[in-house]
Amino acid sequence: MELIIKYEDGEGKITERRISEIVPEPPVAITAFCHLRQGKRTFAIKSILSAINLDSGEEVKDLYTYFGLPSPNAKKEGKEQFGPVVTVRIPGHSSETYKGQRNKEKRGLYSRFGPAVVADLYKKKFFSLFGHQCFKCGSKEFLNIDHHIPMILGGHLVPGNLVALCRKCNNNKLDSHPNEFYTPEELQNLEPILENQWKIFDFEFNWENWKKDRKAYLLGLGVEPNLVNEVLNNPNHRYYIEPSQPMPSVTISVKISNE
Repeated sequence: MELIIKYEDGEGKITERRISEIVPEPPVAITAFCHLRQGKRTFAIKSILSAINLDSGEEVKDLYTYFGLPSPNAKKEGKEQFGPVVTVRIPGHSSETYKGQRNKEKRGLYSRFGPAVVADLYKKKFFSLFGHQCFKCGSKEFLNIDHHIPMILGGHLVPGNLVALCRKCNNNKLDSHPNEFYTPEELQNLEPILENQWKIFDFEFNWENWKKDRKAYLLGLGVEPNLVNEVLNNPNHRYYIEPSQPMPSVTISVKISNE
């Protein structure tokens, strides 16, 4: 399946992209190979302004139905938003659908940010959406990023499916369906937060700017000046980044004979 889409990113820029290898990411996203970026990307369905099926040449009218995902308007129409509640509990830990899924999804979520200091900056921006506190109980201690739709129910660690929960609430939720764990009012309050987090995660580390001036690039992203100094100069700092090594120079001598 291949589509030509018009996509609006978090900064409001609209580009035309060809995507393939499309995988639905419940509840409101897809991942696909982006031929413009030459790599896997996550796309918010609500940010896809139009889509053309390259096989048929026809425009896709209802993207949620096309990708087999529930419409975000289903709740307003009195229908189940995520389908029937199915709960699978494994004490103390949320279930993976395959071994190593959790670590793979974490790498996929944070790899877009490049150095750990940048990933930490954007993690703080994510928690700021929740007031730096647990969405369920309000605790500010031991915050985790939770799968809104659990992995065992088809959810992934992607923008639009992320909730800030404290360790206790995260353990209490485990593999519970959101409709079972949250009240209807909480789900209603959570909906705009799930939508707004796309603006944070629609990010691509600019390696060209990084190569030109590391310090200026980190400051431009919003990393605090003192932290930038520590990261670039203090080998004992947990986010320390070693200086780039210059390419070895090679001198070639050519002897020209007139004989």
